[in-house]
Amino acid sequence: MTSLESHSDEELMQRLQEGLTEALSVLVKRYQNDLFYFCLHYMRNVELAKEATQDTYLRIFRARERFDTSKNYKTWMLCIARNVCLTALTRKKVTAQVDSLEEMVAAHDNGSEHFHATSEGPADVLMTNERYEALMAALDDLSPDAREIVVLRYFERMSAREIAEIVDSSEGAVRTRLHRILKQLRVKCMPFRENV
Repeated sequence: MTSLESHSDEELMQRLQEGLTEALSVLVKRYQNDLFYFCLHYMRNVELAKEATQDTYLRIFRARERFDTSKNYKTWMLCIARNVCLTALTRKKVTAQVDSLEEMVAAHDNGSEHFHATSEGPADVLMTNERYEALMAALDDLSPDAREIVVLRYFERMSAREIAEIVDSSEGAVRTRLHRILKQLRVKCMPFRENV
């Protein structure tokens, strides 16, 4: 018998539907960090993000029979997580804390995965850090909806189609919004680029 770890997400959901609860354990192990940081984007509080992550897995287990194994599991999971977070924010009337997106990204991976210095020199490292700080400040100035789309696209690396499923929109609308958001970010970052 092959190891469950070698199964695709959708195959694991099918096994879960068949009653093999160990399949959920594999999915939890596979996505727990990604799901936590996704929830942290909404909750802006580590403890609340942990609660939302756990609640998401409970809902996945309860809704396992409704999952269409011909669909993408990760998109389905993130859609559930988004609903869990938005419900929790409404129910608890949590106001987003003042944690900046920069702190969230630093908590995720210290910025190392997405922002590398292209050279070994100290001047290049300083320049990269300044660009990173300018970008994080510009992202923090975006509306929550706009920041959500940027996070899904560039931090979660999701396609416009996947984002559309999560935010309940059309793929074309997501592409249009993303184009406008990137244009807005370019304008915000222009003064920094001119000073470099």
